[in-house]
Amino acid sequence: MKNEMPRIPNSNHKLLKKGSKLILSAATFGVVAAGSFQGVNYVVNNYNKQNTTVQSTNVVNTSTKSTSDVSKVAQNCMPSIVSITNVSVSDVQNYFSLYGRNSRSNPFTQQESTSVGSGVIINKKDGEIDILTNYHVIKGATTLTCTLADNTNVEATVKGVDEDRDLAVISIKTSDLSEDTLKQIAIATIGDSDKLQVGEQVVAIGNALGYGQSVTTGIVSATNRSVSTSSDTDKSQSYIQTDAAINPGNSGGALLNMSGELIGINSAKLSDTDVEGMGYAIAISDVKDSINTMLQGKDVSKSSTQSSYYNNNEEDDDDSSSPFDFWN
Repeated sequence: MKNEMPRIPNSNHKLLKKGSKLILSAATFGVVAAGSFQGVNYVVNNYNKQNTTVQSTNVVNTSTKSTSDVSKVAQNCMPSIVSITNVSVSDVQNYFSLYGRNSRSNPFTQQESTSVGSGVIINKKDGEIDILTNYHVIKGATTLTCTLADNTNVEATVKGVDEDRDLAVISIKTSDLSEDTLKQIAIATIGDSDKLQVGEQVVAIGNALGYGQSVTTGIVSATNRSVSTSSDTDKSQSYIQTDAAINPGNSGGALLNMSGELIGINSAKLSDTDVEGMGYAIAISDVKDSINTMLQGKDVSKSSTQSSYYNNNEEDDDDSSSPFDFWN
């Protein structure tokens, strides 16, 4: 069985060439299974953390002063990170029926596929825990399952999406969780990505390769890095560029500053044999309005996204000059 890295959706399949071949790849990890579902097992560390309130979900401890100790950031923040499994079904060509009696009436067969990504717990209200992730992590799902810090698996539902910015909010019910699980998970503290400086150290946490949460660290290589596609409908979007390792399965995971604050959602990497250390995260301060809309159970319309965001990028309207292309 061959595992392939899914590409960011809504794009052309013609790779623009400028120097070497550069492919901006969605950091999801997929497994395809024909006929039956192949389970994905997670290996997630247990986190020992003292709690004083049984019924409430913790909030990630942050510090007003940054630290150089990545292990402290990881220990405090990993309880707010979840693994997400997306099970979807699609129609594929049934080659065995091409010459059979049913070739005309049944040219396709259904195939089940599984992809895994990450998410960040950002809110708890009205009996629900809300998780921020990428839209491409949950796209087309027939079933969404979240694996929490204590290895608990719980089914999630989509609350709101923003396709243009590749964001989604999904939710799980607190009634589906035990008191012990509620003690071991935490709500991320939202930071201010506008204050990021080039060269600042950051930490990335996500479900790399579906093995469970892993931690990488690096620096901010650039802020407001504009990346556009060759599509006529897609516009350029601004990212935080980092050299922290971003691997398949990291999509939707957290990019954190050294105070343990969430300042980005890891989304993609530049993949090429001649390129190393170019990962991209959606800056959290750029999408606060979008997140608030999704938390209300609403989808962000394309028209509102274009008026509030894309109008600030009018200089990027000519996508033909883009050195990148997004692949499905």
